[in-house]
Amino acid sequence: MPRCCAATLPQLGLLLLCAAWLVPGLVGHAPWKGGDGDHFVRLWLLLQSGTAPQAAPATPPLYYWVAAATAWLTSPVLALADGARLASGLFIALALFFVARTARVLYGAEAGWAAVLTLLGCVGLLVRGHELNAYTAQFAAAAVMLYGIASLPQNARSGWVLGGGAVLMLLAGGAAEALLFLLLAALMPLLLAEYRSPAARRSLAWGVGGALLFGAAWLAFLATQHIPLMRAFNLQRWLGSDSLRPGYYPGILGWYAWPAWPLAAWAVYRERRQWRTPGIVLPVGALAGLLGLYALAADPDEEQGLILLLPLALLGAAGLFTLRRGAANALLWFAVMLFGFIGLLFWIYWSAHDLGSPARLAVRLGKLGMTHVGELRPWALALGIAVTLAWIVFLARLQRSPLRPMLAWTAGMTFIWALLMALFLAPLDRRLSYVGVGEALAARVPQTACVQTYQVRSQQRLLLAYHSGRLLAPADIGCDWLLVETRRREAEPHVPDVWVKQWEGARPGDRSDRFHLYARR
Repeated sequence: MPRCCAATLPQLGLLLLCAAWLVPGLVGHAPWKGGDGDHFVRLWLLLQSGTAPQAAPATPPLYYWVAAATAWLTSPVLALADGARLASGLFIALALFFVARTARVLYGAEAGWAAVLTLLGCVGLLVRGHELNAYTAQFAAAAVMLYGIASLPQNARSGWVLGGGAVLMLLAGGAAEALLFLLLAALMPLLLAEYRSPAARRSLAWGVGGALLFGAAWLAFLATQHIPLMRAFNLQRWLGSDSLRPGYYPGILGWYAWPAWPLAAWAVYRERRQWRTPGIVLPVGALAGLLGLYALAADPDEEQGLILLLPLALLGAAGLFTLRRGAANALLWFAVMLFGFIGLLFWIYWSAHDLGSPARLAVRLGKLGMTHVGELRPWALALGIAVTLAWIVFLARLQRSPLRPMLAWTAGMTFIWALLMALFLAPLDRRLSYVGVGEALAARVPQTACVQTYQVRSQQRLLLAYHSGRLLAPADIGCDWLLVETRRREAEPHVPDVWVKQWEGARPGDRSDRFHLYARR
């Protein structure tokens, strides 16, 4: 694999681009329905009960330790959800740092930024990297372990990095992933001569041995807490499902890992005759092992697929520097036109939302649950203009470089995400969170009263309890209030005559779930 040439790039500008990608969307909104709300209610329950994360089901401790710490440190200025969400930002930043280090070891100095930009440009990371997501801890731990494996031939201390990454992965709930990467590290001397030196083997032995020793100690500690083995190693991720979906992750990689996977495929194709190099064997081995492991996942979803982006980003960094001029220009202009078009659409939707024009689109937004249609928000306008101008200036100052197509793509992804957050964060928050429903409950239910719930799913019940400040109990027949949830096309529930309806509503624009509040006569 030819090593990339050094180049003079504005380091500060690249750091600012990474920050511009990372910061918008981390704060400023309540927990949203879905993964963000799911991880928030787990954290909130842990904080309410004082239970250690490792003792609670499906709560790997590392992420929740860090989320609790960031929430506590920022509590004077940020809401609980915003402060906790910073943990995801920290883990993403840690992953970017080690991906850059790994690419520099494998391909040369400039490849560090290429790998970072390729990773940030992946479509699948954009939303999942900005929400409360415990899998970002595994994402960061995997990046640490990849760096440890890559640097074994050059650095005698890299075994400790590998072992430390395995410890982080275990604490992040990725025992299976930790074993996979340790196995990959153990196989490297069989595949590549660079890993057969006495120093590399000694470093590998220290790293693997230290990781296994910590794993045994952690298991012994959890045994003293009477925590089952399945929960200790988060094995419920791989057991308990009768219908596996082995094709799920290969099926979503087409969009999820775009544009990393075409660049990765190009890199592998170019080096097909000289593939026995760390720059090919390590990421290809990691990707193949992860796809094989995740074929056994009991409940595959986008969140836990983040790790798949790491080896693809590394290979993509290698492919970027050998990309032919026609393909590079095609990616560049595709990025400019695509994100320019999306940005124009966002401004049209902003005009409909804030100015009421086009009128038909404004009516449509109202039906979709976007609140305060027709009310101009000066701060949103100012932020949107600033984001748009920054993107235009960035493109105008973009100089010729092997990184230029990926810079244009990642800057475009950053632009549309930042523009979306600037123009529509407040309306989206009302649309995607349970703040409005919680406020409606708080306005009608006395503060000291309890609310019995029926057919209200766990996540919704806990989020409503958080936003309303009321006690919602699923099986407390002694409560004077009753909250019932109905699904789409479900008839209104038949309740005994002892209950009188006080309110009916849903999240703005939500047609799938509806809530009915009753008071005892």
